[in-house]
Amino acid sequence: MSIRIASYNLENLFTRPSAMMPGTQNGQQAVDDHAIANGIIAKAIYDDADKEVLLALDRRYHFSALNPPSNALVTLNKVRQQLYRRTNDGTVSVVANGRGDWTGWFELRREDVSWEAVMNTGRVIDAVNPDVLICVEVENRPTLQRFNEQVLEAAFGRGFPHVMVIDGNDERGIDVGILSRYPIIGIRSHVDDEVAGRRVFSRDCPEYVLLLPSKQQLVVCPNHFKSKRGGDDASAQARRLAQGQRAAEIARTAAEQISPLVLIAGDLNDTPDSPAVAPLFDGGWSDIQTHADYPTDRPGTYGTGTASNKIDYIIMSPALHGTLAAVGIERRGNYHPKLWQPFDSVTAKTEASDHHCVWADFDLL
Repeated sequence: MSIRIASYNLENLFTRPSAMMPGTQNGQQAVDDHAIANGIIAKAIYDDADKEVLLALDRRYHFSALNPPSNALVTLNKVRQQLYRRTNDGTVSVVANGRGDWTGWFELRREDVSWEAVMNTGRVIDAVNPDVLICVEVENRPTLQRFNEQVLEAAFGRGFPHVMVIDGNDERGIDVGILSRYPIIGIRSHVDDEVAGRRVFSRDCPEYVLLLPSKQQLVVCPNHFKSKRGGDDASAQARRLAQGQRAAEIARTAAEQISPLVLIAGDLNDTPDSPAVAPLFDGGWSDIQTHADYPTDRPGTYGTGTASNKIDYIIMSPALHGTLAAVGIERRGNYHPKLWQPFDSVTAKTEASDHHCVWADFDLL
């Protein structure tokens, strides 16, 4: 017998930042502005340049207005004291001089994902029918649990008994988690791992130890590397490289200290030949793409599935490689009808995700 393990970028289940919705005008600018604003307000002291940036952002999103526009992609959540002051003549200034002067933060406005898209996500998972699902881009554990109970179980009879998400470092609420038919007997988070004084992981690289029916232990390390969205400058590339190097260290340590059966899986936002992914293949580790049945015409896992879109992985320790029995990519939740036939409920507006679900069978039972 075998167990099926899958990895799927769900693109959030019930709510999603409006800026990240398909077709949103100036969406990427809003995502970037949100990161810049929160980076500034975390500083102990705001200098003149910081205040000029905050004023420019106020002119764009009207944070200081008595009634800010309800459709603004970025909003200011203020709890105590003031960041901005607006006088009667409309003049705006930044009155806080540092983090200690006020309490608040910037948020990306969120909106509901359509119920049709949520159900199509369920259809993909139902079609793959994994025993373990690595979930990328989920809001939090209660949300994943609701999806598990109210969609997977209620609509498809595919609910999982074990559900876990550890909130990570992404302020947008984009975390990695796991759905499992096998008990989770160990959890370790790496949200606070640092390199040169900076947290390594954009989300987290948790270690989940699963107890298989054979009494073997399987260690699963979900991950979601730094995105190329909005540009891929030297800083982004360096961070993704640091993430690849650290994830490789974590996985190899787990193979030595916990179990030789270890997987690194998720959306690594880079191709197999990239510097960031290369460390994960050292020492005989390999992706399921090495299996003879892995699609060669469209090996990618995102968008149109071309080779340059191969960014989702299930990477195996050497001990797992010999147990790999079958592999596949489920694309029917993604709407590209000229390339493949999607589910009949999937349209350009109701696709489950712009990623595809990758899966692999391992003879471990």
